[in-house]
Formats: sequence, structure tokens, C-alpha cells
Amino acid sequence: MKKAYLVWGMAALLSLGVAQQAGGLTLEGVEALRQEARKAYPVGFVDLAPWKRALEAAEALAKQNPNDLRALRLLAEIYTETQWAIRAWEAWMNYREKGGTWDEAARQAAAKVARTLAFYANQRGDRAEAERWAAQAQAVEAGQ
Repeated sequence: MKKAYLVWGMAALLSLGVAQQAGGLTLEGVEALRQEARKAYPVGFVDLAPWKRALEAAEALAKQNPNDLRALRLLAEIYTETQWAIRAWEAWMNYREKGGTWDEAARQAAAKVARTLAFYANQRGDRAEAERWAAQAQAVEAGQ
């Protein structure tokens, strides 16, 4: 069983490497990696290999295409899904600043990230920072 996962993992890494070297990294390819990660681990964390592959591919795609709103949104979504809150927030703000559609789904995702950051700040005893993030969450939900 371990051998099958090892072979599958190596094949995925090789195919990703070949696609990146050929400049063939696509939205569809990154989305396929995300779907594979979801199948393997429905709750995403960046330290899980399939999610790490999806995230690295999304980062590479966004770096290759810094003004492609679809690539920027996909990166923000994957950061959000892997629960990397500060990176998710930065990615959502970058997407928005570059003219991304600030629809209900985007606002809800960004607000969720801001609430997570408020929770983290509260956990470390930084009440002012927690309140700032909570206010960000409310503002984002309101479309501001």
C-alpha cells in the first residue's frame, strides 16, 4: 500500500515538475491538484503532501501570471482551504486590489480568514489586534 502511494506521489511530482519546466502550468492543472488533495484529505493543511503540491503549483502559477485574476483567486482559495490564514488574507487582498470580483464567496472567505486571525491574536493575548481583525471581518462581509 505504501509503495502505491509512493509511486503515485512521485508521478504527481514529476508531472508537476515537467509542466512547470515546460511553462505549461495551467489553472486546470492546479485545480486538478486541488481536487486530488481534497479526495485524499477533505480538510486541507499545508503540511499534507497533496495540499502542499496544490499550494506550490498555485503559487508558481500566480508568480508566472501576476495579473491573472483567476490565478490570484485560486491561490487565495487554496491558502484559505489549507488554513494558512495570514497568507490567505494577503492573497485575498492582492486579488481584490488588482480588480478581482469581490463577490459573496470571496467576501465570505476573506472574512473567515480575518476571523481566524482575530482568534489567533486573542489566543496570544493581543486584544487590540484581535479587535482590529474582527473589524476587518465585519468590513469585508459588508463589502468594504
